[in-house]
Amino acid sequence: MKSLHNHIILIGFKHTGKSIIGKNLAKTLEVPFIDLDNIIELAYENKTKQKLTCRKIMQNEGVQFFRHIETQALLQVINAKPSIISLGGGTPMSYENQRLIKPYLLVHITAPKGIVYERIVMNGHPAFMNPEEDLFETFNRLWNERISIYEKIEDFSILNDSTVQESIQKITQKLIANRP
Repeated sequence: MKSLHNHIILIGFKHTGKSIIGKNLAKTLEVPFIDLDNIIELAYENKTKQKLTCRKIMQNEGVQFFRHIETQALLQVINAKPSIISLGGGTPMSYENQRLIKPYLLVHITAPKGIVYERIVMNGHPAFMNPEEDLFETFNRLWNERISIYEKIEDFSILNDSTVQESIQKITQKLIANRP
């Protein structure tokens, strides 16, 4: 399976393992890997001459600005050669972004909810969550909102509850099984 004819796009909540799985899946399939967050950060740096993380961009510029630059970055990467693309957790929430990614194979990466919450807490309050609200309540609300969208648009889902290699194996087995 060395030639990829179209993008494989990884969607899912923050800290489910999309980036690490994407990097390793790309190595396995011998294709490029693109992390949309890196493209957003680079686009922001090119525009402002400031090197900031996605978290800092959202905190400094606001959600609306961030979502706009995110959609521009998404347009850029889907016009690249076929790759494994990892999206940020909120990217598929807009209808415009859903429309852009729908023609491609969408793999929903999920993980046990409690583990995802622990990973988020360890890394501090995410910029997309209101610091005035209770973190656990906000997490649960966003989890439920986003999961329903992910499940609606996914081609298939895999549970990342073991090793990265096992998750890659789950994906490649589905790819082989769904080959025309």
